[in-house]
Amino acid sequence: MTWFKPSSVLDKIFEAGVLIKGVEGVFETLAGFAVLFLGSDFLGTLAIKLTQSELQQDPNDKFANYIFHTGQHLASGGTTFVVAYLLVHGAIKLIAVFSLLRNKLWGYPFSMVTLGLFMIYQIYEIAVTHSIFVTLLTVFDIFLMWLIYREYTIQKQRFSTKELPS
Repeated sequence: MTWFKPSSVLDKIFEAGVLIKGVEGVFETLAGFAVLFLGSDFLGTLAIKLTQSELQQDPNDKFANYIFHTGQHLASGGTTFVVAYLLVHGAIKLIAVFSLLRNKLWGYPFSMVTLGLFMIYQIYEIAVTHSIFVTLLTVFDIFLMWLIYREYTIQKQRFSTKELPS
């Protein structure tokens, strides 16, 4: 197998979306290790430091509020849950991203199933919190799911034609 090589605009958008998920996975994994070694209060403190000046300038900043409240929410949970959530969530994203970028056929259904499960949780979050940020993330994920499905059908066709004798 070779690395994914975008050849159309939609392929480039697919690649960018997958890379964004990869960056998220790296940050979640690093945050999981940080909480593991530094404790769950670390996330709350980090969220305060990251958002304090922005929220002083604009207390209604949606992105800063989201980061602040997410950090506080994670800090209030048990360390074991937070570590497990961040490490598992990050690892799953990284496995999915790596498999897609390496054109592994199994990675497409894996990515669609795991992304779908994450979206179910996001829909629950939207219902409970009415978060615009989570809503936008879910819309992005739906679009990314469509791109993954599109690429999966292309890759399946390529794999099946390679198996046919010439």
